[in-house]
Amino acid sequence: MAIKQSANKEVKIPDTFANIEKWETNRRSFLRAALVAGAASQIAWFTSCSTQLEEANEYLTAEQSTILKSIQSIIWPDDGNGPSIDDLNTFGYTMWVFGNNYNQHEDRDYLIEGLDWASQTSAEIYFKKYVDLNDDQREALVAKFVEMNWGKNWLSVMVTLVMESALLDPIYGGNKNEVGWNWLDHKAGIPRPTEKTRFEAFVANHKSFTE
Repeated sequence: MAIKQSANKEVKIPDTFANIEKWETNRRSFLRAALVAGAASQIAWFTSCSTQLEEANEYLTAEQSTILKSIQSIIWPDDGNGPSIDDLNTFGYTMWVFGNNYNQHEDRDYLIEGLDWASQTSAEIYFKKYVDLNDDQREALVAKFVEMNWGKNWLSVMVTLVMESALLDPIYGGNKNEVGWNWLDHKAGIPRPTEKTRFEAFVANHKSFTE
């Protein structure tokens, strides 16, 4: 198939993600805080939304949902060496991140717009929308993202979110049935977070944490 050269897209990166190294450091701080916020109940909404990822939800269209799941599967392939993104409910965890009030709306918009940029880039290179590509084309396209102005930063954020879905307490929507912890032979610390001590409550009671 003919392929044309894709031009680098000029994208305004939100301040939150402008310095990706600083953002990743902050996410590690978030990870530590969420783990110690001190329950193990699973959020039903997040679990149920993972059964029909192609359907639209309050944040994503059906096409965006399909693209998100596909890219997450490429980042964390189901190759038999560990839990899959479905096992981890990575999609559900990402929806929790989108809905978390401590995040800036422009940050969420940036992550969602990246799904549209993925499809636009697919059209530029393969003359097809992302959802119409075969598996090999999707993998090649995602690999190419790191060469693009918008793609490298955006994909770094996605990689971090996938990793978090394997490491955080299941109360946040990912790591379903503690499959990520079991894979890593990790024993959760005590106390585990509860609905009253989960990260959102921690932030509300310690506002300086995000300042």
